[in-house]
Amino acid sequence: MSGVLLGLMMFAQVDPPYNEGLYRCVTVDLGEHGTLCNAKEPAPHVNCTTTPMETLTDAVRMAFEDAAPDRVIASWGHASGINISGVDPKTGEQYVTMILASIISGAGATQQMDGWHACGPLCCFGALSSGDIELLEYQYPILIHKYGLAEDSGGAGEYRGGCGTVWEVEPLGHEMTVVAFGEGREHPTMGAAGAEQISPELKLGRLEIIHKDGVTDLHKQNIMTEIQPGDRARNTNPGGGGYGISFARSVPAVLKDVEERVISVAAAKTEYGVVIDPQTLAVNEAETNALRRKLTA
Repeated sequence: MSGVLLGLMMFAQVDPPYNEGLYRCVTVDLGEHGTLCNAKEPAPHVNCTTTPMETLTDAVRMAFEDAAPDRVIASWGHASGINISGVDPKTGEQYVTMILASIISGAGATQQMDGWHACGPLCCFGALSSGDIELLEYQYPILIHKYGLAEDSGGAGEYRGGCGTVWEVEPLGHEMTVVAFGEGREHPTMGAAGAEQISPELKLGRLEIIHKDGVTDLHKQNIMTEIQPGDRARNTNPGGGGYGISFARSVPAVLKDVEERVISVAAAKTEYGVVIDPQTLAVNEAETNALRRKLTA
């Protein structure tokens, strides 16, 4: 129900405050008992409010896009997070925690603006706080090497999707279990109004296990694995979807994104048709104009 109603509210764009009266006019047929949307015991449902909910929201959003394309917005990034667990070597006590910071993705773009960075995933729709790195390191025997925006994760469009995040952790003095979940590593976030995923691999979430011997394992499926002290787990989240044709994005906006490391020089060229010198960050106007004419021909 939450997934269906969220898709409706993304379309309706009603000004707050919200209350139950908004939903009284909505009737939802959940389908036959025993299906994904109407599960019955003993069906597993621990993640029903992440991946299945996000899929339902997108289905509703896509239906409304067909009905009234002038009101649609792009989808937000889907969940692609990790849980960690182990035994604290200092206390001998077991710990387990869902790393909320690891599932924070980007918001979708709208008809008027770029998507917000680091406020997803779609199933939380902005209502998620990641917590302080210092408190996590104090509470658990871990070292967090990185937490920031994931370059090139936002969907390309005239208005760009918001960036997802990257979160990298190392266990201290013990073996740590890492559990990856969600479909953000498999299905790119959908854009709107003609936005295309020109570089879909850049928009997917991913889990990288960086071993202390230098070998890196890439995981795109839901997995459970163990890592040792000196190894690191790096989880990258997808960004939001873009809105409109990416080659219509203004050149100054693309350059600003490159300067702020939201997109790379390579992505500026392939996704937006803007040629930028990697050393000086100057736009080559002649090559940019020629490339954009070619790409839109």
